[in-house]
Amino acid sequence: MKFCSSCGSNVELSIPPGDNRQRFVCTSCGEIHYQNPKLVTGCIPEWKDRVLLCRRAIDPRYGLWTLPAGFMENEESAQQGAARETLEEANARVSIE
Repeated sequence: MKFCSSCGSNVELSIPPGDNRQRFVCTSCGEIHYQNPKLVTGCIPEWKDRVLLCRRAIDPRYGLWTLPAGFMENEESAQQGAARETLEEANARVSIE
């Protein structure tokens, strides 16, 4: 990727604040261009006969309850993505069975 699809300026590979992977970031408008599969993965974490849910803090469906889930990254299995998203969304470490 060479140019921003939002404003047309140059992009560069860098790690955005709060991230841990290189992404294409626009040098002008700051748009982050995620290049990952558009697959969502998650899990239903159980602990002591209870289920962990997350309350959405962003739209769509702000304020509603959901499973810890999110978009997979390139070269990541569904299980790896589910565990990573659960850690990112709920700060919970899980083992996928």
